[in-house]
Amino acid sequence: MEPYPVDVEAKQIVCWLLEERHGPAFDLLVTATRSYQRNALGPGDDSRLGDAEREDLGEMTEVGLLEVTPRQKPGDWTLRIRVEDDIGPGLPEDEPVPEGDEDIDLATFYEEFVTADRGLAEVSAEVASRDAKASLGLLLGAILKDRHQA
Repeated sequence: MEPYPVDVEAKQIVCWLLEERHGPAFDLLVTATRSYQRNALGPGDDSRLGDAEREDLGEMTEVGLLEVTPRQKPGDWTLRIRVEDDIGPGLPEDEPVPEGDEDIDLATFYEEFVTADRGLAEVSAEVASRDAKASLGLLLGAILKDRHQA
């Protein structure tokens, strides 16, 4: 499956999911994670520094990832929101960088990555077949219609 961009705002998708998730017809799997990546300075950025110093001065990127799949056929399609935020040279108060992905709930993803308007949000999808693309299209249509808006 090859990812392709989806022209729907991340905020609209997440708000719709937050409204729909407790309804009786909600049949989607929603997972959200937060992770950190250290981006070391490149070799030419400051030739006077050693490798360890260059890594210490590198920038930290916080990555939020939200994936939505159909509960009944999770391999058919995936709707994905990825938010990357360059947070500077380290974590606040010099906290250690967590290893791997940290599971977060949908509300936390919304608060920390969407409403905070952090970084660049990319919305993409992957589909396994023409039928899967049609199924995802129905979901995106419901999100765009958004019957919850006042």
